[in-house]
Amino acid sequence: MTKEKFLEHLEDALQLDYKLSIDANLEDIEEYDSLGLISVIALYNHLFNVNIPGKTLRECKNINDLITLIPSEHLES
Repeated sequence: MTKEKFLEHLEDALQLDYKLSIDANLEDIEEYDSLGLISVIALYNHLFNVNIPGKTLRECKNINDLITLIPSEHLES
């Protein structure tokens, strides 16, 4: 999966009506709240078959941090 495709999936999971950029700060995304975290956990589980702990997601500061959590075998350059 490309980073751009992941961004599209993330936008859908968070039900955003705007596009995200890789360098976007998560604290600036209103929908990235406790329900958003659950949606992102479900997204990683669905797309990559991995369970990401909520604590790990809360430590992420930007979209690029979320991308680093994607298993390397699933990420294209």
